[in-house]
Amino acid sequence: MTPLQFQDYAAHQLAPTEPLFLLVPPNQKDWKPTDESFTVGQLMYHMAYALRFNANGIAKNEWALPSLRHVFVTNRRTPSATVQECVDLYRENSKYFLDIFPSMSDEEFQTGELDTLQLGRAPKWKMSLFALEHHLNHKAELFMYLKLMGIKVTSRELYGNIGS
Repeated sequence: MTPLQFQDYAAHQLAPTEPLFLLVPPNQKDWKPTDESFTVGQLMYHMAYALRFNANGIAKNEWALPSLRHVFVTNRRTPSATVQECVDLYRENSKYFLDIFPSMSDEEFQTGELDTLQLGRAPKWKMSLFALEHHLNHKAELFMYLKLMGIKVTSRELYGNIGS
């Protein structure tokens, strides 16, 4: 897979995120399924923020936090933002994430290595997939939050227009 092929694939996978955010009732940003869970506002904020965090790591091998432990501690302090704040942050950071790939050569994407917090020493392509998988896992989590809140969602909201 080339960086441009990955960018195209990632754009397709990220596309349903904003419409999913917009299904959250604005007065429910602090709802959460369990005491230990992110609130809806924290989950959406985390999803949007993590795209930039991972993009900087993939593009520059620069991580905003020094260790995975710091990531876990910081995640516990994620703000519970409004739907609109999360949509705005998501728009900015998804563009930022997708924009790192056109400047990469095929060789850099395939063989360039990073010192990652989650995977240790890893090729850029693998960390790129990890970043996208992280987002998709949380997208599925948000989908289930919506179901638990009684909002009717189907696979169309989770996956978007599959045939397009």
